Amino acid sequence: MPKHNHTAARRVTIHDVARELGVSTSTVSAALNGSGKLRQETRDQVRRMAAELGYQSSRAALALRFGRTGTIALALPTVDDGAVPMLDLDFYMAVARAAATAAFEAGYALTLTPPTLTGEDGWRLLGADGVVLCDPVRNDERLAALERLGTPVVTVERDAARPDGRSAVTSDHGSNLRTLLDHLHDQGARRIALISADASWSWAEESVAAYRDWTAERGLPESVRLIPLDQAHNDPYDTALGLLRAADRPDAIIATAEQYREGVLRACRDAEVRIPDDVLVALGIDSPGSERNDPALTAIDLQPGLQAKLAVSMLLRLIEGEQVDGPMLSDAVLRVRASTLRPA
Repeated sequence: MPKHNHTAARRVTIHDVARELGVSTSTVSAALNGSGKLRQETRDQVRRMAAELGYQSSRAALALRFGRTGTIALALPTVDDGAVPMLDLDFYMAVARAAATAAFEAGYALTLTPPTLTGEDGWRLLGADGVVLCDPVRNDERLAALERLGTPVVTVERDAARPDGRSAVTSDHGSNLRTLLDHLHDQGARRIALISADASWSWAEESVAAYRDWTAERGLPESVRLIPLDQAHNDPYDTALGLLRAADRPDAIIATAEQYREGVLRACRDAEVRIPDDVLVALGIDSPGSERNDPALTAIDLQPGLQAKLAVSMLLRLIEGEQVDGPMLSDAVLRVRASTLRPA
């Protein structure tokens, strides 16, 4: 006779099984799916507890059993009709690595989708049990197509048209940028320029809005430059060079995207301005290249590995038929380095 009283009103999930045994959900998933490197004793124990609790296999587990998919898809943003290879960026490489690790631990394969995959037919052919979709644009058609198909989907950052979307992992970009602006202000910067993407990504819109509010509150001049997505693969060199050669040259520049780093640094060299003596330089997204630069560049570390892990965890819960209480906020850290520290 079962000693655990789970009412029929709520479906038993792998989280219930894991909690009863004191093991991870990935262990339960691997045991039930026949994957991973587990002792047979552990598999038998998990299966007995699942039967005792009345656990019923999810759609993903059935897919594995009947040889259909057992996959999670990772969709990266599309820039310039796919001409920009997003995996060249450290941020998305970190997302892909962490998402793959989390998927493998749960007994799933991870598939990277082509940058041009948008419509229902393509998603249906892919046949993934769920999708982690990075950086949706406003009213993203990929997100809409997946919802029409009934495919579970979690976004890393929100669709700006759905600010209250529950199935999302996001960072507080407004607060992140204010923290960076306060740091630059403490270092004496009063003419801070912002270079960002001319796109409807929520992180870009939130960052620009926070910058404008912050400068208005302090009565400081506003200088925003938006880079079109088709401008030589987002190269901000000409924009940064124009700022640095102007009579009212900024004393600090924030470039919000990782791929802006090289263009801004080239502009500083060609304008013969020194970092940080003449201008402070900071980035909105951290990467190993920022830390290795000379001088090392201050940047906001969005912790992409953590974001991906949280997104896959949320997606697995959706696949299991659970409700999620989102959006989920992922912490960011300001990495202060030499590029924004004024010489004594």
